[in-house]
Amino acid sequence: MNNMEYVQPGNGNVEGQPVPYNLIKDGPNDERLSAAEMGHLWEMYLYNGAAKCRLQYFVAKAQDPEIRGVLEYALQTATTRLNKITQMFNTVGFPVPHGFTDEDVEPNAKRLFSDTLMLVYIRSFTDFELVESIVGLIRGIRTDVKDYYNACIDESQDLLKRANEVLLRKGVFVKPPYIPVPDRVEYVFQDTFFGGLMGDKRPINALELTHVYTRLQTKMLKRTLVLGFSQVVQSQKVQKILSKGKQMIDKQIDGWTKLLQDEDLPLPMTWEHEITDSSESPFSDKLIMFNMLTMMRNSVTLEGISLPNCVRADIVTAFAGSIVKLQGYSKDILDLMVNSGWLEKIPQTTDRKEIIGQN
Repeated sequence: MNNMEYVQPGNGNVEGQPVPYNLIKDGPNDERLSAAEMGHLWEMYLYNGAAKCRLQYFVAKAQDPEIRGVLEYALQTATTRLNKITQMFNTVGFPVPHGFTDEDVEPNAKRLFSDTLMLVYIRSFTDFELVESIVGLIRGIRTDVKDYYNACIDESQDLLKRANEVLLRKGVFVKPPYIPVPDRVEYVFQDTFFGGLMGDKRPINALELTHVYTRLQTKMLKRTLVLGFSQVVQSQKVQKILSKGKQMIDKQIDGWTKLLQDEDLPLPMTWEHEITDSSESPFSDKLIMFNMLTMMRNSVTLEGISLPNCVRADIVTAFAGSIVKLQGYSKDILDLMVNSGWLEKIPQTTDRKEIIGQN
């Protein structure tokens, strides 16, 4: 038997190369990908493939030179990451995911979002990528895997810095509210500090305000993106899923808005005015659904971080309820993707029972 196996390239980024079976070995020099590395890199490949498609369109439409420069850097980063993941997959003969291709994006489609909204969208997604890269670094074992995630962290930090600087110069960077500096150190002596479901509520604290405000800010952006996607999708089934998502997000926005208004605090800005009247889709329905799934996962991840950092009961309950609703809506998206043949299967363990049953 030939001791070389050829593996397929992914998205045309890296040519298929022979992989010696003897690369796979046990011991301290084991070069196999662990389940954690394999699964997380598989996800990152899909995320970056989708990001590459979005950014190809954004770069083609961007008119502001500063914003286009940031988008071009983000596109270069996504392309480099796809190549690096493909190389790591090839070292162990792992089949590269199909992901997304040029068939999923139409750079010549009419403008759907303003330059500012495109930059805000990319900045928001970079927050999520940074969190995911930190998780990947913690789980990584192979040196090249850890080097990859270290590079991702550096790139995401650089991208955030560039995006923030441009948004600040243009006066559209949304800052969280300011609160008074305390004049003394205080301790908690009453259980009412944790209350909030009924009766009087103590004022929201700095950490709670940070998480509530930033999550509301993100939901307002997601609502805008859902509106934009709804204008251009082709399938009625996809349109129905987007409508359901908008209704869910609207209810969550109403709840967080009331909480901040009850505290006499300012609200984040909205972005609906940054959508054009175009009905020409720059993205395939498959890519739009994956973008929605990614946004929901982004929300679940960040709200999961928010939950243990809040102690007022009404805020804790709101975050917990939001996560449950987001998970339920994600399942609706997954069902549609399965029925449409759009969902690739993540690597899984061997079904020993099935193998035994074949004997």
